[in-house]
Amino acid sequence: MGYAMRKVKVDDLVGNEILALPIVSDNDIVLIHADVVLTSDLITRVRNIGLYEIYIRDDKVEEKKVDILPKSNVPEHIYKVEETMEDSKVVVKSVLEKHIYKHNKDLWQIGQEAEKIINSVLEEPEVVTNITEIRNVSTDMYTHCLNVCSLSTIMALRLKMSEKQVRNVSIGAILHDIGLRYVNVPYIDITEKEMNKKDSLEYRNHTVYGYSSIQDESWISDTSKEIILMHHERIDGTGYPFGQTGDKLKLEVKLVSICDEFDSLISGIGNKKLKIYEAIEFLKINSGVKFDAAITNKLLESVAAFPVGITVITDKGEKGVVVRQNKDYTDRPVIRMTFHSDGTPYEENVEKNLMTELTMFIIDTE
Repeated sequence: MGYAMRKVKVDDLVGNEILALPIVSDNDIVLIHADVVLTSDLITRVRNIGLYEIYIRDDKVEEKKVDILPKSNVPEHIYKVEETMEDSKVVVKSVLEKHIYKHNKDLWQIGQEAEKIINSVLEEPEVVTNITEIRNVSTDMYTHCLNVCSLSTIMALRLKMSEKQVRNVSIGAILHDIGLRYVNVPYIDITEKEMNKKDSLEYRNHTVYGYSSIQDESWISDTSKEIILMHHERIDGTGYPFGQTGDKLKLEVKLVSICDEFDSLISGIGNKKLKIYEAIEFLKINSGVKFDAAITNKLLESVAAFPVGITVITDKGEKGVVVRQNKDYTDRPVIRMTFHSDGTPYEENVEKNLMTELTMFIIDTE
């Protein structure tokens, strides 16, 4: 039973291979799940982690016994929220691309996908406290909606919201940008301030368009509808469409607005695309100003500024690859050094823990 797999060198990968066994960090966090199609970006990430060989699926040969990785290297629990999101994207994209304003015959299917994301998190509660490595950078509006849904769901559980609140958050989050289907202005890698006045007004209308397109759906709660309508409101009253202040915004709305802003910043949806650590700095600056401080701080505790596998540049001009995180200090990881400041490669295997290398700082990423 099952499928055949074979071990290959990372340098021999050409792209479109299917990963047979998950790639796992030293602290048993799944970095890349099994059955994921390997893109050029993922292959680069595998190489940066320091792996030389991996197992890929080989459906063209008869199944045979292979040298399975030691059981100690494979965690008992593989986080399925990202796998669920990948499957859900097909459904979400299909439904929304066919969606005609206020004609919602198939829209309920997206609600089902939100339920799947909730269940995948609830089945594996450890993911709630291990989200520092979850990094699925959006490339389109559909992936963005799913990222916001999964992050909002995880955060709702971390905030110990009720079952009803978690469901309202998930449904509202997965549909929060449905109104973007009805605006005809460019919004990728551009800020509202960079848009001309006409385009900016049209872009801002996506919240109202989204709400009015689903307002008669009885299966969507009032709270979820408020999330769709008001996810761009800010607690200081500078948001839209109503300019409401924090005391008039529900906790669920505040939560999704923060998760939406974070993913929008790193994906370039209605924003200039930023690096993850830059987006984190933006949230830090605006915590308690534009965004609810308690929720923002809880998110900042959970997201790694420098995820495993990313190449970083230090203040000494050296380069390295993040290999592990330090719990509670997500901006001070352990890095494996790759290049000296003069550009020559490290010949030996050198790891530097930024919790002990107190005079070393990361100043940028590649």
